Amino acid sequence: MRSPTILLALSLAVVGCASTVDGTAARGDGGLPSDVLPGLNPDGLDPFRPVEAGVITADAARVDAGEPGFADATVFDQRYGTLYIGSNSSGVEDTTYVGATFRYLPYPDDLRCGQRSSGAWDLSVCTSAGAAPVDPHPRTFPHAGVISLSGGLRAVALRPQSSGQYSTYFNQGTEFPGPRMVRVQAPGTRDIPAFDLAFSVPPTVVVTAPGNAEELVVDRGRDLVVEWIPNAAREVWVVLSLVHSVDGETRSYRAAVQTYGDVGRAVLPARALAELPAGTAGRVALTILPYNVSTARIGSWPLTATVVGQGRRYTVTLR
Repeated sequence: MRSPTILLALSLAVVGCASTVDGTAARGDGGLPSDVLPGLNPDGLDPFRPVEAGVITADAARVDAGEPGFADATVFDQRYGTLYIGSNSSGVEDTTYVGATFRYLPYPDDLRCGQRSSGAWDLSVCTSAGAAPVDPHPRTFPHAGVISLSGGLRAVALRPQSSGQYSTYFNQGTEFPGPRMVRVQAPGTRDIPAFDLAFSVPPTVVVTAPGNAEELVVDRGRDLVVEWIPNAAREVWVVLSLVHSVDGETRSYRAAVQTYGDVGRAVLPARALAELPAGTAGRVALTILPYNVSTARIGSWPLTATVVGQGRRYTVTLR
């Protein structure tokens, strides 16, 4: 049986070491407003996170005094980064999009959008009615300095704005045709370490069905079957997207199915297509594009890169 002295020493050790906002340990019981209980990883599972995860904001409560607990306004550090390179995933024209973001918190749910999924396919519908959600992320946003991309048809640079958020790159045409490697570099800042990474652009998807016509008529009462020559892309996405306006309200629809590139076949089922409005009003497009998605580690930051190659686009009429 332990003596009371030993129990008291253990208790003092718990409240005497707190994890601060940058993930380091601070000794003492000064009640730092950015403290969180030692050794705590709020998400519990993410292998990229430090064992002692910090918090972004908290009120003035003494979270390391007395019994273990959290400040009322604590916002946990759930850091992550995303990078998108390549073809825009919707529309009837080939365009190039490059974007990056680093955040301590995920985006809030947008209640103007709804989603249903079943098996490999999903359907999302967003409306212009209502207000966009308020982003609770602290200002400014973390960034790694200017992100430079090379290996495409031209050099691309993403620059952080005064808010810390990155500007996006958007241009007509194809600037990252696959297969090829794209090098991504940034000098690093106090927020995020420097990095020098390489990502693979998947090979072009050669579609064999639904044929060579530029325009298609899609029957919403029948499955839409798409076939291609199997290739090395990690994923191929088949997306039917449209924008529809009625009585001043604009709705965007996206029915999508994904599978491995070497499968060579995907089906958008009739039960998903039946949810889409018929007719030719609005812009309707079918895209079949290859994706390579991977996650790299930059210090304690997981960076998920989505690299999209070339495929096939159709103009669609729904009936």
